[in-house]
Amino acid sequence: MNTVRGDGVLGHFTMCELAWSVAAGDAAAMPALLRQLYPQVSAYCRARARDTDDSFTDADRLALDVCHTILAAVSSAAGAQQPFAHLAYATAVDAADARFTRPVGGLRTRIQREILILRTIVGLDLELTAIALGVSPRRVRAEQHAALKSFRAA
Repeated sequence: MNTVRGDGVLGHFTMCELAWSVAAGDAAAMPALLRQLYPQVSAYCRARARDTDDSFTDADRLALDVCHTILAAVSSAAGAQQPFAHLAYATAVDAADARFTRPVGGLRTRIQREILILRTIVGLDLELTAIALGVSPRRVRAEQHAALKSFRAA
């Protein structure tokens, strides 16, 4: 994500850096954070909506609500103390669970489904997926392997 800093110099900021800026009170960082956050939250919500045959329009509306909730949480004292990836994921999963509830079927567990969504659809790397889920990278790797193995067996 390239942004223009106040001095006119082009800079690159990650979502976590932008979240830190928002947490520190930099309101100008909010639009940049939202631009980076929304596509990933939307992809997650769409994946969950697909499980329940809900429309992508419903998922996109939910994603926007989730993003606003995340921005409000990051701006709060309690939210600023949490790892951003975990805060964003927890907010998205809670909202998706409330809106798109369907029991996980087949051989995959809930964590396996979440790992597959975060890794393959949202595009998070191993470390960010582990932070988001609050588990070790080793567990992410093992659960992803088990989920993919169950797909091959099906």
